[in-house]
Amino acid sequence: MVSQKRKQDSIEVQATHSYSRRLIFKNPCDKVKMTQPSSSKIVLRNTAKAVIGPLKDGISSLNGVYEALITADVDPVTGQCSNYISIRQQIVQAHQHLQQSEQMAGSGLKSLDKSLESLIQDEGKLNREMNNTKQTLDNLRTEQESNKQLLREFQGTLETLQDQENRKHTAEIVTGVGAGLFAIPVIGWIAGSAMVIGGAVELDQATHAVNMAKEEVKKSEREVEKYNHKVSDYEYKIFQTNCDISQKDEKLKQKREEIQKVKKQIESVAEFQNKVRSAVHLLSVLSGKASVAEHQTRRFILQEPVVKVMEDVMKAANEITGNELLYNEDIPRLIGQMKENNQRLTTICASENNEGV
Repeated sequence: MVSQKRKQDSIEVQATHSYSRRLIFKNPCDKVKMTQPSSSKIVLRNTAKAVIGPLKDGISSLNGVYEALITADVDPVTGQCSNYISIRQQIVQAHQHLQQSEQMAGSGLKSLDKSLESLIQDEGKLNREMNNTKQTLDNLRTEQESNKQLLREFQGTLETLQDQENRKHTAEIVTGVGAGLFAIPVIGWIAGSAMVIGGAVELDQATHAVNMAKEEVKKSEREVEKYNHKVSDYEYKIFQTNCDISQKDEKLKQKREEIQKVKKQIESVAEFQNKVRSAVHLLSVLSGKASVAEHQTRRFILQEPVVKVMEDVMKAANEITGNELLYNEDIPRLIGQMKENNQRLTTICASENNEGV
């Protein structure tokens, strides 16, 4: 009985140690880490660099327009500037630069749309994988319950053998005691005889039961060892699967966060594109949609909200480029210079109006 118990304990300890070793040397629950920048961040960074160059050139050309208007000689009758051809060329250049910036923003939008589409597909794939993994976990748990039930049954078989061995041992004791009582006069003989007969019957029955159970017990010992290992293995598989679910859940969370970021990036780039498009439209008007003579006057450019439009462009640009890139490219200084030139031009026009009165 003691040897059987030790053997069973040894099986369980071996299985437990095997499971523990796997936990030490491999931990599938390590957190998912983003080691590389996402494709959308790269697209946005490249888009920012692509739009900022022509944008800067466009602002510089607009400042050239303001400076030419400020220094130009003006016909007192028509109000037309003497250098209107040069002014118009500057406006055309500004128009072309901003148009190029707007086109770069459009290309960036297409790339971001592709990134978003890819992320949504990845999210769907992860969702399907998550559902499959959860189903696998349910199946493992069901199989584990079956393994534990079979282990209990085979352990019960071993316990039955131990009970039979206990019966045999007790019967042997009773038989020995009964034989010894033959030496007791009269009463002892009767009692001893009855105990020997009863004990012999019990011993024979117990021995027969033990012999019948031995083959089954050998099989049970193997099965107990097998299912001890199997229960341990399934515990580890369940542990792995739970960790797999945790990792997939973390990936899904990251993917959904990235999807929201890309959507915001798309909104920012689209807003920038719309603002630049408004500026392009305005410069298209200034560059000669109507009569050149009318458009190359100081007053006309003040009638159009050039500075306001460009300030809106800068605010939208800040959303996709950030302050650092804008300052590195000297954009804020150029916008400030444009505002100063606009104020100077306003003062000159007001002075001319007063002189006319």
